[in-house]
Amino acid sequence: MDLSTDIGFEIREELMVSPSDCAKPTKRLAHFLKPSTNSIEGKLFELPSHSLSSVPAAFEPKKWPLVVKFPGWNSPQKKWVTWVRKMAALHESTWKKAGIHEAILSSTYEIKRNTDLVLGLAEKWCPETNSFIFPWGEATVTLEDVMVSGYSVLGSPVFSPLETDELKAVEEKLSQVEKEYIRSASRRAEHYAWINKFMDSGSDIEHEAFLVLWLSRFVFPRSYCLIVKSVFPIAVHLARGTRIALAPAILASLYRDLSLLKEKIVALTKLVGCEDEYSALKMIIRSPFQFVQVWAWERFVKLRPNPNLIKNGEPRFALWHKLMIRVENVRTVFDLSQECFDWRPYAKTLNNWKLPVFYGEKEMRVSLDTHLSQELQSFARCLRFSELVGIDCIEQYLPHRVAMQFGMDQDLPAFVPRANDSPYIGWCVYNKPISYADLYVPSRLYEAGVTTQYLESWKQSLLGLQGENDDALPQKRILTSSETAQKRSKKLKQTKKRKFVARTKITPRRLDGTNDLDNSLETSNQKRRSTNATKRAKKSVYTTEDKKEDSDAYASSEFPLKMLPLKLILMKEADNSPVPPGFPPKSNLVRSRDSAKENNLAITESMVSSKKQNDFQNMKISNGENSSSQSQTFPSLIADKEAVKITEPAEKVMQNEPANGGSENVREDLTESGEMFLPRDMSKNECSNGEGKNFVSMVPDELEAWVGRLERIVAELKAARFGHKMPV
Repeated sequence: MDLSTDIGFEIREELMVSPSDCAKPTKRLAHFLKPSTNSIEGKLFELPSHSLSSVPAAFEPKKWPLVVKFPGWNSPQKKWVTWVRKMAALHESTWKKAGIHEAILSSTYEIKRNTDLVLGLAEKWCPETNSFIFPWGEATVTLEDVMVSGYSVLGSPVFSPLETDELKAVEEKLSQVEKEYIRSASRRAEHYAWINKFMDSGSDIEHEAFLVLWLSRFVFPRSYCLIVKSVFPIAVHLARGTRIALAPAILASLYRDLSLLKEKIVALTKLVGCEDEYSALKMIIRSPFQFVQVWAWERFVKLRPNPNLIKNGEPRFALWHKLMIRVENVRTVFDLSQECFDWRPYAKTLNNWKLPVFYGEKEMRVSLDTHLSQELQSFARCLRFSELVGIDCIEQYLPHRVAMQFGMDQDLPAFVPRANDSPYIGWCVYNKPISYADLYVPSRLYEAGVTTQYLESWKQSLLGLQGENDDALPQKRILTSSETAQKRSKKLKQTKKRKFVARTKITPRRLDGTNDLDNSLETSNQKRRSTNATKRAKKSVYTTEDKKEDSDAYASSEFPLKMLPLKLILMKEADNSPVPPGFPPKSNLVRSRDSAKENNLAITESMVSSKKQNDFQNMKISNGENSSSQSQTFPSLIADKEAVKITEPAEKVMQNEPANGGSENVREDLTESGEMFLPRDMSKNECSNGEGKNFVSMVPDELEAWVGRLERIVAELKAARFGHKMPV
């Protein structure tokens, strides 16, 4: 299809039927928008498979885990209304020339938001066709709706640059003011501050500043109450009466946000079991979405409040000023509105509202050889498929899918390719000249119909979609907002509990300040099993029931290991600890021995190990492997001293007698002549005695194991001295 040519409309005889009743088809002359097709074969007319599906089973928006914000839905400020009246007295003629007079007046009226209505419409939105798909037909927001609200469909594109130095100088003045606010304490140019600076200021750019605020707040808003710098060139053009095509740019932003909102609603059905449902479903509607709600109020009789009476000179927006109505289930109303849907609300007479020329009592055929008025040119622009170029988006416009909204008959709509490679290409398609001979304007009283093949194809499409929905798996229940909050609260409590347990957990400590479990994790066997051991350590601690299982992996650990739940650990720590939870112990806590046999066995093992270490060192000395004299005598000195000094206290412990002075003697012997156990990771230089001589040049693995075992025996004797027991 050649998008550079204007296809227009066609007239032919067809079997027609009313879409709102089941009357017998009649053959008559009908008027159709192009492009259309006479065949129902192929994919030209097929609706997308998700048009009537992929939405929550129940329409309960207040219970959905969906947060939608509307920074583009702004109400007029009191100062703004006053400013509009003052500026209108000075610049009304300029506004009419630029095609924005009624739009500026509309900004002084407040449209109260009905969120359920907006979400109900978004459910019906189809991003592929940019239209609402109801069970009884297809409809959408068109250029006509935006144009009737006071915005021009004619003129230059919104990306038109400023070409003269004079216009660029005005833009620079506006930019300087905005920069001043950015450098201020607030660091941003807010709407209220902007009004205070320019209103009644007598500034030579007050008119441009006024239009900047209007565009930033009501036409192309980006965030709550902030000036949008990208609209400065548009404001400069409009202040000089240059007509800018604002209607297609606004409609493009509405289409974009409707598609994004539909995606979020579809995502509701896919979030079951997600950990972060609430944060995943956030949506910001930046476009002036009040147009969508007004569109619905104009057409759905059962959804709209009783309109206000318009006074002379007021815009059509005054019908809905500060009105609100609540409907229990808007989805049901949408589905059952076939007979009461108003296809052409603007063609009806209304007190104190002037009907445009294209809503005449009789149909018109206007030759394009004559000069067309701006109203007829605007109506012709509304009837053509095109690309809508916005500030930051390009959307497709397909009026031939909703021909009855323009008083035309509906036939099978044909496929239209996209032309959105760039804003310039999209604008060329939108702004192409009218090439057909005559313009047909239907009577405002004409009741349009649909062809029998369109009706049959629509029914088949609906049956196919319903069949797909029936075959689909039943939807899982969506968590409501309260349920989501409860889930998040429960998760937060569990996290706090884990952190509390981690803060209050007490682990056995040795006399040198190190942790037995930490030392045991350094062994080579534990490194090979570190992955599994780490997973177990996160959920439990060790007890004494699995000594045989863990002895190989933790050969140097005194306490056999087993996992316990964190809750039991906390209870045991509280019951067995000699100090309140959260406070450091007054002395190092070690586990007391209840078995004399185990103590005798430990002492025997230490003596045998001492002898082996002496033999090992003597063998190394004889082979010349170690040249340091102090390093040669270090193991033997400690072995000899400790084997003798711990025998008597050990016997007393086994007899349940107090070991008087045992632990003090052991400590003194351990520290005699400056000889103390050295950390394994201490460097050679750090082991110096202060005279340049090193105590240890290399400590074998077996010696480390023996030293660790000997230290724990000393710790046990100290525990026996103080009478404390470690928690099991």
